[in-house]
Amino acid sequence: MTDTHPADIEDPAVFTAGVNVRFRNGRVSRGPVFRTIATLDIEPGHAIAIPPSSGGYDEVVIVSADYGKLLRLNGTSFEDVTPEGHTGSADITSITSSFLGGVSYINRESHAPLYKSPGDSTYLTIPAFPDDVRFRVLRAYKDQLIGLGVTKGGRYFPTMVKWSDLTGFGAPPPSWETDSTTNSAGENIVNEMQHSIIDGLALRNSFIIYCTNSVWSMDYTGTDQIYQWTKLFDESGVIAPNCVVQVAGQHFVFDKADIYVHDGIAPRSIASSQVKEFVFDALDTAKAHLCFVTHDARMGEVRFCYPSADRLVGFVNPQTGCNRAAVYNYGNSTWTFYDLPNVTGACRSALISGKSWESDQEVSWDAAEGLFLTSEGDESQHALFVSREAPGQGLTASRLYGLDLLDGTLPYPIEPEAIKPAFVERTGLDLDIIGKNLTQYTHLQAIWPQISVERPEDSYWQFGANDLVNQEPVWSDETSFDPRTESKIDINESGKYLAYRFGLRGTGDFRLSGFDVQLVIRGRR
Repeated sequence: MTDTHPADIEDPAVFTAGVNVRFRNGRVSRGPVFRTIATLDIEPGHAIAIPPSSGGYDEVVIVSADYGKLLRLNGTSFEDVTPEGHTGSADITSITSSFLGGVSYINRESHAPLYKSPGDSTYLTIPAFPDDVRFRVLRAYKDQLIGLGVTKGGRYFPTMVKWSDLTGFGAPPPSWETDSTTNSAGENIVNEMQHSIIDGLALRNSFIIYCTNSVWSMDYTGTDQIYQWTKLFDESGVIAPNCVVQVAGQHFVFDKADIYVHDGIAPRSIASSQVKEFVFDALDTAKAHLCFVTHDARMGEVRFCYPSADRLVGFVNPQTGCNRAAVYNYGNSTWTFYDLPNVTGACRSALISGKSWESDQEVSWDAAEGLFLTSEGDESQHALFVSREAPGQGLTASRLYGLDLLDGTLPYPIEPEAIKPAFVERTGLDLDIIGKNLTQYTHLQAIWPQISVERPEDSYWQFGANDLVNQEPVWSDETSFDPRTESKIDINESGKYLAYRFGLRGTGDFRLSGFDVQLVIRGRR
């Protein structure tokens, strides 16, 4: 809980800062780590996982940031699936993707949309697509493609929605003609909209359209009008394309000033009074087009990725990607933060390598970092991230990463350049809960941590105290503690407010359940 003043947080089990950790089963542990799946020879800007059309496994396609190159991961190598004659463009507009009827679609408003049907060796430009039309975003809804924010004949229509004819399986839509009476294609400028359309995503039986400052519902009518539009709510929208995900019949939305969830009726902030100020005070709005949201069902997390200048970032001064993820665990309603190595996109895929311990000779015992599990037959959806090279941040190559726990199932080596320390911190402990008042001092004498640490030599504890409510704690030197041979840490800290910090460098894991303390309440001052 970063936003509430520490002295106002009554629950001593709440942390006031934490990075690269997660909360599960009543314990704090090391957050997931980045494992290098492949080094890229392009600067990536987007990633998409294509479900298999019949049997087989997902395809992972990576699009370059300049939209000039498309690569498909095939085992451990990449195949070029760029359309013949396709060239990129040096702009910063978002790349969007969708999937409908076995066909993958990729779009950028500088180009006509691309598609790849099952069995195609490369992407192609959608046939019968109007030469003078471009979309800011292309999405799928029911049996049609939906274009949002339309440029037509060289003129931009920020509130126009354009949809294709009905599509069959394995092929792109046959027509986009709006004047024909024999197809279902159409377009509409929603005149009531006062704000530009940014993105859209299906939610149950509706298609939700997100503007800069309002949210609308687009619903199928079954009449000649085909669709109708209804405003759902004002004063909320979305910060950029790719910043909405659906989880269990709800949309999680990264807005320009809040993070909220809704089920098509009313928005509910999940960040207010917890992490909202920390996120948006440090978000680099000049680079808001880099923001995106991704859902990891295996870990029960929604990750809101953005470029940040907050005081805790491990990768400073982001220029071409995101360096921070605000992570919401919807299973236990907790927040945490991860350091991101200049990432530009993410997807979920059943990444099948077929590796076993015998075949995975490039991974040493030490580099495996935990329990080795074969990936043969592993059909779990893993979180994949693409990252751009950033020498100023210590990132010497562009890469495709898999994000997994230290005891996870991805048999790939941890990337040292992408690892930052983990820590949790609590400040402003006034101990009201035990009846102490603020005229009294607390002398902290000892602590018995309930913790296991994989590599105690990489861990540390710090303790601090302060007398004034808005004063930063004066921190002690780092103290080592090995729970295999020690049971307590002797401390000598006094003040009206207490603080502690546990940190872990390197790639070891830990489990912190709590601790017992020995303290003395001193006389009043």
